[in-house]
Amino acid sequence: MSRPVLYLHVGLMKTGTTYLQGVMDGNRETLTAAGINFVGETWSRQVRAAQDLLHLDQHDPQIASLSAGAWDALLDDVRSRPDATNVVSMEFLSFARRRSSARLARDLAGIDTHVVLTVRDAAATIPAQWQTSITSGSTHSWADFQAGVQNAVRPWWPAYAVRGDSAVREFRRTQDVGRVLDVWRRAVPADHLHVITVPLDRRDPELLWRRFSEVIGVDPGAATEAPTDSNPSLGHPSSELVRRLNLVLADVKPWDYNRTIKTPLASSILAARRREERRPGLDEATATVAREWNRRTRDVIQGSGAHLVGDLDDLPVTSSASAAASAEPTPREVLDAGATAWHGLVDLVERRRRRVARIMGANRPEALAPREPGWLERGGSAVDLDGAIRDLSRLARTSIQLRREILELRESDDSDSAGDA
Repeated sequence: MSRPVLYLHVGLMKTGTTYLQGVMDGNRETLTAAGINFVGETWSRQVRAAQDLLHLDQHDPQIASLSAGAWDALLDDVRSRPDATNVVSMEFLSFARRRSSARLARDLAGIDTHVVLTVRDAAATIPAQWQTSITSGSTHSWADFQAGVQNAVRPWWPAYAVRGDSAVREFRRTQDVGRVLDVWRRAVPADHLHVITVPLDRRDPELLWRRFSEVIGVDPGAATEAPTDSNPSLGHPSSELVRRLNLVLADVKPWDYNRTIKTPLASSILAARRREERRPGLDEATATVAREWNRRTRDVIQGSGAHLVGDLDDLPVTSSASAAASAEPTPREVLDAGATAWHGLVDLVERRRRRVARIMGANRPEALAPREPGWLERGGSAVDLDGAIRDLSRLARTSIQLRREILELRESDDSDSAGDA
């Protein structure tokens, strides 16, 4: 009996992972016909497997419950499909540490496993990673994050400082190609490591897929449907708004945060503003660091013996233009984002309130006051940013509570139905 084949696309973060996942998820049938099994009925199974393997967010009981046993179940699925090339794409897998290598080698025994790593110009990943960290609950400012990145590449930076600086940890955890290759080369043979560079020229959006399909051995024409989902970066003012909200929502659990702030507010409501907002730009010192990081990454790739698909020139080491540093957003710019957030959260709260009412079979007595808060008046000279954050945080907490009620009512209905049976 032939060994099942598995391609593990482990990241890095902000290197086109959402795009590739969207291509494979949206073309499951044609890829299956071409011999590619994108593992799991939905991509969320891959997320749960990574959370289970790496013990991510296990302090949240809902995430812990959903992810329990998910890694072993995913590998069971792979072992049941020796007739296909199985593909898993989940960037959290890049967080695996060296101490996990022995377990990974044991778990993957009997599976012909290849590890795929996508890498991208650090000048693009640094601001994208900051924005992602913000929409995951972080509170460091853009200036602080850039300072952390500068510290992260200094070889003399002491270990205790790394542990104490969340921006340093964030960058090293998500963008250190050398660390990731070191972990995974201990779990799979060296000739089963593949590195794909994300094209620097973005005029051909399908080039990354063609490179990826070359690695997994499928005709790129087997996937013709463009992904419907994307992972748009927020503009600087919207990112700053979410950062300030994070400061007052620090007690919110990851599950609740993701379902109200990360996905509805950031990825949908505020993402719609990205074309009208300026992006965070690297200051000169960080731009220099990005080029140095690219140089180190190129050296690591060349020294690893990994199979390279793409071009190392996608990781530029020389400056083509002066750095375009961006100032912190003004309070008015953040308030403009706050107005969008307010209307979006009001709508979200109302939709969840109506959902609770439908489940209960009666109207809820609570209703939102129709009056908009004073800080939404754009014509005035007063800028009450603190008041806006307070109002928005109250709306967010109301939305979170309503969602909890919806889940509790569903569980109650399921329990009653089971008792009736």
